This record gives sequence, structure tokens and C-alpha cells, in this order.
Amino acid sequence: MTLSLCKHRFPLIAPGGSFFHPGDCDRCGLTWAAGQAELDRQTEQIRLNTAHEGNCEYCTKRAVIFQFQRESMPWDEADPPVHWLCPGCWSGASEVADGLTYSEISAALDSPHGTSLERFVFGGAK
Repeated sequence: MTLSLCKHRFPLIAPGGSFFHPGDCDRCGLTWAAGQAELDRQTEQIRLNTAHEGNCEYCTKRAVIFQFQRESMPWDEADPPVHWLCPGCWSGASEVADGLTYSEISAALDSPHGTSLERFVFGGAK
């Protein structure tokens, strides 16, 4: 295994248009995709290594529970809370967190029609 101590600077490159995308690290040559894949691998490894038996914070079912923390949003004053969820609730929370835009999140939190899972993931309450 190779350990890179590079701080990875990924320059933004315009491919003949106004859309910019990250290029290879200008220090070590690591590609943006490879860097993101490694971060995803590390996140998954932490999730699996911290799993333990307990009660799911969402459905209260006793099961092996996994750490879930959504990404920070502009309105968050602190880091989002870490929740411990069973595999089914973790998958649902992950889909909700990955699939909503800012305006949809706001509507879900304000509307009685937003699902309780949406409110749990973004608002912290069932």
C-alpha cells in the first residue's frame, strides 16, 4: 500500500466551454476520480468498522446499526448529527439525502406532506 502525503490541489479546467471540472492534482498527478473513489472507500470502511448491535434511531428495531451523517447544508450552524440506523433505514436515509435539492428539502421540512424520513434526515426529528 502506498501512502501519499500530497495535499492534492485539483485545478479547475474548462474543456472548451464555460463548464469547469477538476483536473489531475498538479503536485502528484492523482486524478480527481481516483481521489474521490479513495475518499468513498475510506468513508465506507469507517461505516463498516463502527457498526454494532443496537436499536435503530429511526425505526427502533434491534439490529446491527450503521453510522449515518448527511452532508452539511448552508443553513447548518454545526455539523449534522450522527445517527445510528439499521440497514433498511440507512439505505432510505441515504437515498433521501442524495436525491433532494435545497428547495425540495425546504419544502419537505415545511410541509405536512414531507415524509417523516425526510424530516428525520434533515431536521433531526421523526
